[in-house]
Amino acid sequence: MEPSIYNTLWFVLVAVVLTGYAVLDGFDLGAGINLFLAGKTEHERELIQSAIGPVWNGNEVWLLAGGGGLVVSFPLLYASAFSGFYIALTLVLWMLILRGVSLEFRHQVESPGWRKTWDVVFCISSSLLAVLFGVAV
Repeated sequence: MEPSIYNTLWFVLVAVVLTGYAVLDGFDLGAGINLFLAGKTEHERELIQSAIGPVWNGNEVWLLAGGGGLVVSFPLLYASAFSGFYIALTLVLWMLILRGVSLEFRHQVESPGWRKTWDVVFCISSSLLAVLFGVAV
């Protein structure tokens, strides 16, 4: 095979994986953004977060695979994109971390204040992720 075929195959692979992440993570982002709009009570917010619980880790794998594929297949594109959007992509990374931490820490203590704090972190990090993905992409 010619090198240009490999470039095309990698481009298609990375595009499919990143599109898969965008489609599947939209559910998680929507749940976080609408957490306080749709979930008026503690029980409703618990149901919303329980709905995304089984799939949100899998959705992050799509992002890691897409980012890894981008680094491996197109290092110059990755380097120029990351240097140009360094602040936005660093904030994306922090919001992804905060969103994951908020989902895990929410259930560690049975205090209503503790749960409310992590619900707010989940809502804010999901909202900022949507905005930052728009800025970075």
